Amino acid sequence: MQWQDKGIVLSSKKHGERALILKFLTNHNGVYSGVVRYGTSKKIRYMFEPGNLLSLTWRARLPEQMGSFQCDALELYTSKIINKPLHLSALCSHTSLLDLLLPERENCSNIFTSSMDLIEQLSSKSKLWMYDYIRWEIYFLSELGFGLDLKKCAVTGKKESLTYVSPKTGRAVSREAAGKWADRLLPLPSFIINDYYDAELFGKNLQEGIKLSSYFLNKYSELIGLKLPYARNAFVKKISK
Repeated sequence: MQWQDKGIVLSSKKHGERALILKFLTNHNGVYSGVVRYGTSKKIRYMFEPGNLLSLTWRARLPEQMGSFQCDALELYTSKIINKPLHLSALCSHTSLLDLLLPERENCSNIFTSSMDLIEQLSSKSKLWMYDYIRWEIYFLSELGFGLDLKKCAVTGKKESLTYVSPKTGRAVSREAAGKWADRLLPLPSFIINDYYDAELFGKNLQEGIKLSSYFLNKYSELIGLKLPYARNAFVKKISK
């Protein structure tokens, strides 16, 4: 059995003396693991950093077997941001979430596309890539079936002045409806629901955004008996300084 696809490197681990077991998020085949023979060789090891995009050929005698990969580099994104520690930390956080929370061999082309868009932003000169990262985490939650309802106020049904999110329901709440309960709700920064950008509030909005996505990612992870990966926690600490 054989297929060809392209995939984002999620993780790798040593297998025997010279081989690696690689896990990829592919465009058409979902998350797949397989053996790369001689993967520890210096000639090709550089390709297998998380976040790089590779051309893949997967082969196995039977479909249920792990199989093996033949890989060629398409885009080595890690080399583009190697001198940008915060960007690199975001990329590691991104791939570690995919690695932890996505089931194997289930179609997730939408997540692949959104991940490629984010990785392109991380390797570009965009000043708003942190906003893009947080938006992606909110989107990722929806793809996991744990999405937030941010289209209208849970209390009034209105679509204006949405400034909070209920930590219990994940639904938006307007400033008017929040009233005296505002301190029990999570702030909803405007950049998550529209393209409005206020340079003076960048830091405040960033902290509110990462707090929001962190809360619900932790909640989802706990429900399925997992803890968020170290790389994600490390990234949050860096942008919270």
